[in-house]
Amino acid sequence: MFSQVRISGQNFEINAVDKPLNQVLMELARDYGIQLSFDDKLLSAYTINLQKNFNNPEEAIAFLIKDYPLDFKQIGGVFTLYSTQAEETPTKHYISGRVMDSQTGETLPYSHIIINQSGMITDFNGNFSFVSTDSLFHLSISYLGYYIKDTTLNPGSRYDLELRPSIIGLQEVVVEGSILERSGQIGEEAGVVRLNHKIAYRLPGNGDNAVFNFLRLQPGILAAGERSSELIIWGSYSGHSKILFDGFTIFGLKNFNDNISFVNPYMAKDIKVLKGGYSADYDDRVGGIVDISGINGSVNKPSINLNINNMTMNGMASIPLTKRSSLTFAYRNTYYNLYNEEDLNISGGRQSPGKYDISVYPDYLFRDMNLKYAGSSAGAANYFISLYNGRDQFAYDVEQEKNNVEISQEIEEENRQRGGSAFFGKTWENGVNSHLSINVSGLNKELYEKQVVTRNTGNGGNQQPSGRELLFNNDILEFSIKNKTRIPLSEKQMPEVGWNYTYESVSFSEDSLDKTLISSADQSHRIGLFVQDEIRPVKRLSIKPGIRLDYPIHLETLYIQPRIQLSFDLAEGWKVNGAAGMYSQFISETSVIDELGNKRYVWAICNNADIPVLKSNHYVSGLSYRYKGLTVVVEGYYKTTTGITQYVRTDGIQDVYQGDARMYGMDLQVKQYFKKHEAWASYTLSKTEEHFPYMPDDVEYMDAPQDQRHEIKGALLLNFSPFFFSTNYVYGSGFRSPLSIYDNPENDDLEERYPYSRLDLAFIYRHSIKNYHFEVGISILNVLNHENIKYSNVIRIPDSETTSISIHAEAVPFTPTIYLNMAF
Repeated sequence: MFSQVRISGQNFEINAVDKPLNQVLMELARDYGIQLSFDDKLLSAYTINLQKNFNNPEEAIAFLIKDYPLDFKQIGGVFTLYSTQAEETPTKHYISGRVMDSQTGETLPYSHIIINQSGMITDFNGNFSFVSTDSLFHLSISYLGYYIKDTTLNPGSRYDLELRPSIIGLQEVVVEGSILERSGQIGEEAGVVRLNHKIAYRLPGNGDNAVFNFLRLQPGILAAGERSSELIIWGSYSGHSKILFDGFTIFGLKNFNDNISFVNPYMAKDIKVLKGGYSADYDDRVGGIVDISGINGSVNKPSINLNINNMTMNGMASIPLTKRSSLTFAYRNTYYNLYNEEDLNISGGRQSPGKYDISVYPDYLFRDMNLKYAGSSAGAANYFISLYNGRDQFAYDVEQEKNNVEISQEIEEENRQRGGSAFFGKTWENGVNSHLSINVSGLNKELYEKQVVTRNTGNGGNQQPSGRELLFNNDILEFSIKNKTRIPLSEKQMPEVGWNYTYESVSFSEDSLDKTLISSADQSHRIGLFVQDEIRPVKRLSIKPGIRLDYPIHLETLYIQPRIQLSFDLAEGWKVNGAAGMYSQFISETSVIDELGNKRYVWAICNNADIPVLKSNHYVSGLSYRYKGLTVVVEGYYKTTTGITQYVRTDGIQDVYQGDARMYGMDLQVKQYFKKHEAWASYTLSKTEEHFPYMPDDVEYMDAPQDQRHEIKGALLLNFSPFFFSTNYVYGSGFRSPLSIYDNPENDDLEERYPYSRLDLAFIYRHSIKNYHFEVGISILNVLNHENIKYSNVIRIPDSETTSISIHAEAVPFTPTIYLNMAF
């Protein structure tokens, strides 16, 4: 090899024999005094054989590289050489589609899919997209209550992946050689429970409260106390948890005495419970979330479902309008008074110092309706409009004499819940999935209370009657626009980004004898943004970091809420999960407490003055084990919440107290499938403590009203088709009595807790005649007739300076029910 660069005046000569280009250029730079920049390894691969004179360096460099995929440019005084060949990158292949019911065309939200050994979950409408360097996709798709489907597909879009349900109408379907996803999934993600609503009808009940019945049997969701108008999840306070149906908020009707669920079971398609530590796309709650997706209706043929029981009537009809759209209507109504005179009393007939009982005969009316139009397009788009309207009324009037005291109490309460949502979602050719929804929800609550207490002096005369007459009204309206986009970057990364605008309006008034005691009206505008990314650095590990930003315009403060979830497959069948995050809530269901401890809840907008923004930190961890039909899951949690507000009114004095709470505990669930049967049992150990400034100085924290130390639940479902038998049992260690601000928290009498115990049984028979399916069910609720207390509806009436009388709803007594379900 030989090379030489000879300079002659303004010209220079290059002589090179089998010389690497990088060396020729280095000699050129050295001898001619020019500055060069290049990839030494790249240029060493090119050989130069040349003897030629050049007038300038540009001419020389251009000639040297003319036969190679190289180019140069001058930056300042430096000649920079670079390759013109594009770096070879792996070809990306895309696949997208949606998961559907093979019989009705119903999309299946949040289905689990494993694609080329990478796991993912479909969106709200069953849509998925995935990108890979492999040109062939191996898929395994599962959804609760459906048979698992395995398939292999080429790259492409608009795939409709149909799963076969285990129940069509009311008839069971058996697919030989296929594996069935069963009643629920727990332990897949931290704090998340997925429920198969189709087995809820097999649980004891009247067929109309199936959704609530199923939820109350899950670990971490309070069953004792039977608070069917709200859910207490991991010790959360009233109003701290949210129920979503098709994207809009269900603030909740009263739903007294557990007779009717807050969502029509005919309209429920998917139930997802987020007990804590949830991801950044959920906003405006510091407790838990129950996310219920409604059915879209059948696009193949009309269908009708009817339920008749000795309490309510329920019907649902679905009609295809086009090949890709349908209209669904559902209606429920009570047709006679649900209560008897035994349902309202004090402490189940027990007596304690300063408390006596009164029985009353309440009237109750409930009705609600759903209307939904839903469809899809050939261009991988989904859309729906979902509307809801519900109303209930509760009233009683009592006049009795107790201990020389004449008591008159009249209560009338009416609640109206309205809601609606419009949704449009689409998966694009590049696999990007985005959707936009408009949601509106409102609750109107009106309460009239008249209370008169007249004391007999014992000499044939009466003292001047005392009492009160109040008219209470609370309205809340919520309007929101939400957008969410999922971007499949690679097999190991799936980022999501979204934004929302929320408007909330709240009004509250309380009048007494034509005098306005309290009146307020507030509104707020809030802008939110979230970004999160599901990252799989290795096949067994999934990390989902995210951050949520909320900016309430009236507060002029940015709330930053980082969150993270992770899952790690330890070994075959073993999985560990974790989650942590910060959460903010900008509307608060604050409590108004009088001197006797009577508590009334009022929705209000947080203003950071008398009503601070609620803030909470969640820490969740869990371990699960699966082997064949056995599932064992244990989860622990620790939560703190600040900004809890209480209005306290005593003798014309009004005070506002701001407190905080801490909630911690663990859930253990064991579930076993054997052939067509299944059973599960769970145990919850928990503690919820609160602190308010009015507490004694030596009391740091005291038990919250919803605090319960132990709760045990179990269920057994036997399938001897066409005969079915089920039973479930709930035991709770009980709650403390409601306290007034004058009660000493350390008083042992106030610490007495009455255990909750309820055993239910059900027997079901199914029969089909061609396309007509019938189901007859007989249930016995509270078989042992244990006297359980419903503390959420306590009303105290003073009968002297030292004693009071309490009225509250007794929980479900021994109650036989019979129902008929029909599907055709």
